[in-house]
Amino acid sequence: MKELICALLLLFPALSINEIAVLKPTVDKEPYPFIDYSRNHIDFPSQVKFEGVYELLDSAFAGTRSFNILHFGGSHVQAGSIGVRMRQLLEQLSWGITNERGWLFPYRVGNSNSTQNTRSEATGEWTLQRCASNKDHAAWGMGGIVVSTATDSATLKIWAWKPDSSNYRGNEVRLFYNMQIASYTPTWVGAENPVSTRIDSTLGCIIHTFEQEVDTLHWQFVQTDSVQIGIEVQGCQLLSQEHGITYNEIGVNGASTASYLRCEQMEMQLPSIKPDLVIFGIGINDAHVPQDDFSSVAFTNRYDSLIAVLRTSNPEVRFLFLTNNDSYYKKRHPNQNASSVRTCMYSLAEKHGAAVWDLFEIMGGLGSIKSWEDEGLAKSDYIHLTRQGYYLQAELLFQAFMQSYGDHLQEKHGMLQTTKPTIPN
Repeated sequence: MKELICALLLLFPALSINEIAVLKPTVDKEPYPFIDYSRNHIDFPSQVKFEGVYELLDSAFAGTRSFNILHFGGSHVQAGSIGVRMRQLLEQLSWGITNERGWLFPYRVGNSNSTQNTRSEATGEWTLQRCASNKDHAAWGMGGIVVSTATDSATLKIWAWKPDSSNYRGNEVRLFYNMQIASYTPTWVGAENPVSTRIDSTLGCIIHTFEQEVDTLHWQFVQTDSVQIGIEVQGCQLLSQEHGITYNEIGVNGASTASYLRCEQMEMQLPSIKPDLVIFGIGINDAHVPQDDFSSVAFTNRYDSLIAVLRTSNPEVRFLFLTNNDSYYKKRHPNQNASSVRTCMYSLAEKHGAAVWDLFEIMGGLGSIKSWEDEGLAKSDYIHLTRQGYYLQAELLFQAFMQSYGDHLQEKHGMLQTTKPTIPN
């Protein structure tokens, strides 16, 4: 990592040595014997590297443009621990680089587990509907989840905080909701008054701009007609005018590839993020079926469809597939479908010029989650990780990505010898 820091200092002289900190680990112990650290790298099956992505990262570190990451997944992403740790690591590399929070959703208002470092409150009666639930039917946007209310004058409040515990702040706030049925008008009731408010029907949101930055998003919903249908809130954004890296998390408990294809307003809303890099962590729920019921063809076709939708917002977007973590099927036996998902993802990456980070093999392969559970890194359901386990996953992914980015700096600028970056003790 010292070599990468030196390269960044030479490449971006505006950064100071105080702004590029030494990375601190959360797991302060000897390497785990069951983890295959030799596999911890980014694979490019099509031999098409991430040069375009890394050029954009160069600009983000230099402060001349923003770089948008969008991480899709199920409960592993909804938990928020991966995103929190990734932002911490980016901040330790370059302080202030993640000043924009990006996508937010008020999970707690719908009585679901909240993304880490995010809180929400509400008045009135609210219900939650997930694209992952076959019994739920809503006009989902790209977030794949909604909270709705038919209570007149209901309120909603949400905020999030940074790795240094200060609140994220921004000059622009967007609230996404289903405009096809909305009979309530969202009215801003936050402490700061917006200088302008407008409806953007192409994105499906109301946009507030402020002279001073705000850190708490707060609305009231007042009925505007006699038909009390209510309002479906699909998510919101807190945006900053500063350039940097925005790590957007979209996770829905139980979500599969089929779940996200139910999100009929996704394509409309994606330009609000216009991702430069999409991290695909969808697959654990697709694979949680009997081995004979998993269809590689259907799984691949669904990913092809998702990729086509995502490219509508940015034809140059690049994709990074994360293979499934090892898991057990109904706690009975190791899930053999993880290997099939892995094979599909390598084929998809070759087809679409994407990359793969092979979490399944890195964590130790089939049956390895039992070792993770023994060390307190996975839960007893043998599917989910603990917060410590998700932090470790993020650290490994960050190491692999920074190694690949370091190779780019070496090839482009010839300023360092490529060595594997580490998170020092």
